[in-house]
Amino acid sequence: MSEKTGKLFEQSRKAGCIMSSFWIFLTVIVGLSVIGNFVVKIVKASKSKHGSNETVAMIKDLESEIAGMEQDLEDARARIEVLEKIVTDDRYQLNKDINDLAQQA
Repeated sequence: MSEKTGKLFEQSRKAGCIMSSFWIFLTVIVGLSVIGNFVVKIVKASKSKHGSNETVAMIKDLESEIAGMEQDLEDARARIEVLEKIVTDDRYQLNKDINDLAQQA
């Protein structure tokens, strides 16, 4: 591999790591904000004076929604990890570098 290709490879790998870190950070922030919103709703529902049966039903509904959201967040994290592995895979990079060099020629 030439020196120029090596530098290109390193730059693209660093950029891929930065972008994947950004998406992980964004997913975590969105997930935490959604979960936090539901926690606030649960606390408000538990402090409301509607009546115990209605409050308990509201809390159970919110808890089931939180469980669903947490599962969605875990699924998204797993998908992001798979995409990171694909993008940082040496064969993927090699094919990309070859295609880039072919386009330059």
